[in-house]
Amino acid sequence: MQRLQGVIGASVSFLLLAISICAQRIHAQTATPGNAATDSKDQALLAVNIIREINTAEVVDCRRKDGKIDENEKFKSWDELLNSPCFKQAQSHFSGARFSHVNELSLSPGSEIVPGLELRLVVSPDGKHYNLWLGQKLDVHCGIAFFSDERGVIYEGKAIGCDAQGVLGKP
Repeated sequence: MQRLQGVIGASVSFLLLAISICAQRIHAQTATPGNAATDSKDQALLAVNIIREINTAEVVDCRRKDGKIDENEKFKSWDELLNSPCFKQAQSHFSGARFSHVNELSLSPGSEIVPGLELRLVVSPDGKHYNLWLGQKLDVHCGIAFFSDERGVIYEGKAIGCDAQGVLGKP
């Protein structure tokens, strides 16, 4: 009987030790200082670079005719833009080392264009204006979001109550 109790006690001790080690490893992976910030910054840079490509395609490459921008050419929805040659042309403008990771991505026609980032591209009924929102697909209310329109200016947004300093910081 004592031998059985000893085996059970040793097994329970071993199990508790294994659980403790696993818990410490999980905590270390998720709580390492800088991981979340680095991931957020990387995702923020990716989002901004995707918006740059979309703006360039919408405002310049997809509206260019005979070397000039045709103001009468309509802006495109995401589904139209994604499959158009002018979007591929816009992506080629950003093929330098700083932007190369964007071109390697396969952008999706759905709202989640890359894992973790959702896109809303709304074109006015007359096709003369568009609004673009690209942000993290998170339940956390302090995720990153970026906005733009046909003027080509990119804005960084934060939910009210979140850290006032943007993810990308000062330019």
